[in-house]
Amino acid sequence: MTRDICLHLVLPKSLEDPVIDQLLRHPAWVGPFVTHSVDGHAAPEHIASEGERVRGRAHRVKIEILMAHSHAGQLLAELQADLTGADLSWWISPVLDSGALT
Repeated sequence: MTRDICLHLVLPKSLEDPVIDQLLRHPAWVGPFVTHSVDGHAAPEHIASEGERVRGRAHRVKIEILMAHSHAGQLLAELQADLTGADLSWWISPVLDSGALT
């Protein structure tokens, strides 16, 4: 499988399991991925909870997925359909090379 991009997803912690379930349903599209707990920074009106607004940042999960660029649009369309209205941000970065040291 060609893995020429990294699809980055940033989402609320509450969506972590549904999104991972969605990724695992597509082994032909989705290569290896990692998840991280991160803090999201945005304008206060874009931060959901009062506690997060006081902190000035929101608890988020970042998922980084190696995959073929040709499948990214399909995956994003499916996530959009399944998670309409979700507070999910994404971007794509090129992957110049990858591998494993064993």
